[in-house]
Amino acid sequence: MATVPGDILFYVVLVAPGFIAVMTAVSLAAVEDEISQFVLLIWSLVSSIIIDGLFLAGYQLVYNPIGSYEELRTFLFDPFFRVDLIALIFLLSGVIGVAYAVGILVDLPGRLRRTLQAKAHITYNPRQPWENFMKGSGSIRIKTSDDELYAGNVVEWSRAGKPKEVRVKHPYRYSLEEEEYEWVGGESMLFLEDDIDRILLRKGDGRESFWARVRSRLSRDSSAAEENEGEDDD
Repeated sequence: MATVPGDILFYVVLVAPGFIAVMTAVSLAAVEDEISQFVLLIWSLVSSIIIDGLFLAGYQLVYNPIGSYEELRTFLFDPFFRVDLIALIFLLSGVIGVAYAVGILVDLPGRLRRTLQAKAHITYNPRQPWENFMKGSGSIRIKTSDDELYAGNVVEWSRAGKPKEVRVKHPYRYSLEEEEYEWVGGESMLFLEDDIDRILLRKGDGRESFWARVRSRLSRDSSAAEENEGEDDD
């Protein structure tokens, strides 16, 4: 029979991995949305169940089946403290956290949502118009609150309901005298919410993301392999 401190340690080992996985995902994916403590708790507990289930399935596959709750409660500490197994649990939680982060970065929830809403009459998007607009922007023109016109390539922008701010690289200002854009000077320029009156998209961001480049590369390799197989058949 495990002691009371042993019981507490057992439950900590089973519950903590979910919190580690969720916080790893939030950190790596740079999630800025205000997530309630209740939602984080639910996701952490669900993640703990997934991680513990995967670990126990692997343990029983490699070692012996666990036949009772008492055996489940003591196998990490009896006959000795199994540091290797506990380390494996936390390693698995880190892997799950990285998988969560990748899913967020490639917008897996958005892809699933668009698939489900493909034939719907009404679609819903939790993103804000500001973020949707800035996400695909390459070169923009900014009309400021003092009626000046600036142009430049988007480098950074604020998200998740924060004050609207955008930083452009190689900024140019429109000169009424010369009737053309002139370089302001400096590497970049930051526009705060009070400075911005209107933004016009001049050119979309044509750069592919890392994952898009990976998919393109895999597609090219697959096409090349099929062509080589066709030549070999001939």
